[in-house]
Order: sequence, then structure tokens, then C-alpha cells
Amino acid sequence: MRMLPAIAVSTIAMSLTAGAAMAQEGAWTFTELGPGIKPALAVDDNNSPHVAFLTEAIVGAVFYASNKSGDWETATVAEGYFYGPVDIDVTGAGVPYIAYHDHEAASFDPSLGSGVLQIKDDGGWAKVQIEDPGHDQWDADVAVEDNGNWHFAGVDPVQFGSVVGLEYVTNAFGEPRVEEVGSGAIPYEFGVSVEVGDGGEVGISYYDARQQSLNYAERSAGDGGSWSIANIQADGDSGRYSDLAYDAAGRPHVSYWVFSSSNSGVVRHAWRGDDGNWQIEDVGELNAVEPGFTGARKITAIEIASDGTPQVMYGDKERIVHATRNADGSWANTTVLESSGRALGQLVEFALDGDDRPHVTYFEVTSPSPLEGVVFYGTTG
Repeated sequence: MRMLPAIAVSTIAMSLTAGAAMAQEGAWTFTELGPGIKPALAVDDNNSPHVAFLTEAIVGAVFYASNKSGDWETATVAEGYFYGPVDIDVTGAGVPYIAYHDHEAASFDPSLGSGVLQIKDDGGWAKVQIEDPGHDQWDADVAVEDNGNWHFAGVDPVQFGSVVGLEYVTNAFGEPRVEEVGSGAIPYEFGVSVEVGDGGEVGISYYDARQQSLNYAERSAGDGGSWSIANIQADGDSGRYSDLAYDAAGRPHVSYWVFSSSNSGVVRHAWRGDDGNWQIEDVGELNAVEPGFTGARKITAIEIASDGTPQVMYGDKERIVHATRNADGSWANTTVLESSGRALGQLVEFALDGDDRPHVTYFEVTSPSPLEGVVFYGTTG
């Protein structure tokens, strides 16, 4: 396994390399993790962060970074022709699971391509290749239980002639198996988010491009569980780049973006009440979003604090904002950082640790085509 050198922590509010972003909120400290794009983030029960990211190229790679040892170390997980965003989740003990799409060839082949899960163990990385016909499992997302059961969501996209759309894969009932969720034909690029509730139910938020709507699919618990799909918001162009979280009572919360013009729109928060109805409210606005193949991906991320308060991190090419819901239902929005040269990568991953301390990862663009960048991790305190 090739090891990359650890990179010293630098405080963005003081100084960074030319073109880097400038911090705005509190005592944020940022670490440059290395060249790459489309990072993902998870935090374990010891409050240690884990970051995955990749390079998208014919000879690209997936990387894993952590500071569990006290110093940041970045390692190569796999080399090949991959597609991001990647996703990462960890067990409470800190075992990382990394999900991504593998083209499975040195050039694009619509008959090849599948989802991959890499699981860290004492001997290195154990690879799980998801076996399914077609070129699928794009927009890979994963949720992991402490017992090692994993739940993988991805898209079998309409761009390659599929009418299947959203797919779900799990090892919870034996050998990994693929289930069609029932979304119908949808494209990749707009993101999916999967989570598992304490009762064993599984939820996936996604954007239905045919209806331009935010949808929530839920699988009942147990082997043989069935899927139901709820339309959360269908007015306007709603639901791109969603993220899903459950609160302590098992209620799903979703952050997402509502497209209003070529580059602007509203970030929203939706949650399902105890009566089964969905409530929707505005969180903030973004005005420098560039959609498209090399454009925006996960521009919203949601977490639920220990007191039940929703928090949302969101960003575009110019800034990243941290929003916290007030008791009266309003949102307090504070800019974490702003671009001061290089564009931000239009992807934000966000986690709260056991002390409710926020953690974030993002990337800055060094080349728009091919898309290349530098990955950063940040936290407060």
C-alpha cells in the first residue's frame, strides 16, 4: 500500500497557499490532505475523523486519510478508473467502509462498471465487488451498522439505457444482493443518500429528474422487507443534492437544494412529523452553483445534534455555510469560509462528533477540465 506523506495542519484564518479559501467562522482549523476531489467524511465514537477522496482519471486512485494515530496519514486504497463522489462510513470502533463506482476497464464500456465497497481490516483493505449487470451503482453512498452490516445505494442511470434507476445493496441477510427500489428511470449526477434507522428500516433520499421532485424511499425492516416511496416536494425543481439523517426518535430529515435559476437556488430542510406528514422550511441560499457533469454534487449535508437540533452545511463555488436551526424554527447561518482565488468544488461533507463538534471536508479546484483539486478537512476547537 502506497503511503502519502502527512501534511501539517494550517489555520486558514491566518494563512494558506495562494488561491486557498479564507475562513470566516470561529476557530476553524483546516488540514490539507492532498491532491484529489469529491471527498467524503465520517467520525467514529472516539471523535476521530475519517476521510475518503479520489482522483478521476484513466489511472486514478481512491485515498483514505485519518488521524487516529495522532498524526494525519493518507494511504492509497485502490488504483483504477473510478467515478466519484466516493462515500465513507465507519463503525463506532472506527472501521472504515468506502464506497465508489468502478468503471472496471481502462476506457468506458457500458457493459462494465459496478459499485465497490472497500473495508479496512488488519491485513489491509478487503474489496467487495457488487455483481450486477450493466454500468451501474453511480453516486455511491453507504451506511454501516456497528455489527458490520452495510447498506449501499447507487443509480443504474438512464444515460446508459436503464429504466431501473435507484438500487440498494446489503449484506444484512447473507450474501450481498441487489434490490430495485422502484424509482423508475433516473439519471446519475444529482446524488443519493442512504441511512439505516435504529429499528432496522432503511431510507434513501434522491431526486426524480422526470418529476423534478425530492423523493424519500423507505424499506421496512427485515429479510423480505418492501419499499415505499414518498414524494416530499414536487413544486418547482426540488431535490437535487440531498442528504439524509435520522433523529433520536427515528424521524427522517433531509437537506436539499431547490433550483431557481441557472446558478442559484434555496437550500431547504424537510422532516417527517409524528403524524406522517412532511414539513418543509428554507435554510439559506446559494448563488454560485454550476450544475453539470463536472459541476455540483453533494452541496448540502445534514446532521442532528445530541439535543435533536438539525444542522446543515452547504456550499457552492464561492463559500461554505454552517446553519443551525433555532428553537423558533428560524435558521442561524454563518459563513465557514469563502473562496479567495480558486473555486470551491461544490461538494461539502459534514459530521458532528459525540461532543457536537462540527467536522467538514471539501475540495478546491485546481483544474476544471479534467476536474482536479486539493482536498481539505476542517474542524473547530
